[in-house]
Amino acid sequence: MSGVNMNEIAPQVEVWKKVVDVQQHFNDLELRIRNFALIVTGAFIGLGGYAIKDGGTVTLFGLHMSVAGLVVFCSLLPLVAFYLMDRLWYHRLLEGAVAAATPVEARLRDMGLTIELGTKISEASPFTLFGRKVRSKHKMDGFYGLTAFGIIILSLILAFGVEPGTRDAKLANTLITPAVSATATSPASPNLGGSLAETSSAASD
Repeated sequence: MSGVNMNEIAPQVEVWKKVVDVQQHFNDLELRIRNFALIVTGAFIGLGGYAIKDGGTVTLFGLHMSVAGLVVFCSLLPLVAFYLMDRLWYHRLLEGAVAAATPVEARLRDMGLTIELGTKISEASPFTLFGRKVRSKHKMDGFYGLTAFGIIILSLILAFGVEPGTRDAKLANTLITPAVSATATSPASPNLGGSLAETSSAASD
């Protein structure tokens, strides 16, 4: 570190610390966005499960489907909004913060300090899959893509796999069955038959 002004090192270290804080801030925001995306998606799925109990149906573009499937499918709208916020907003800011750390770390290395945090993270983050290098943005695409794919499959199953009018049919059976049973076992039926028989006998006499 000969020939290096010690008074210059301290400000450079503070700059590096600030850049790392900004990186952590944007990384935390992205994790929160993904957490909120899963919470909102789970809420829509729960609402779709409740809609199954209702047994409602709707006709859309000539297709007769369950309301439950339509509710679950609608969860794609907030999911896409979260994806766009994550991918095109905060992730780009995070990439900018990572890029800003590179010259600061290079300057500190020139001063004799071994600071390679941003460099080592950038080197360790990518991995190769099927001959293609997968970076952080591709991991993000996979996270949201797999979630969206699962929602689509589940919504199709609920939309066309749930029998329409299940609740109405059960309700009708619940109301009709006791009435039929009461009529069949009513003691008034034999008495009525007996009264008719006696009336017919009296008329013949």
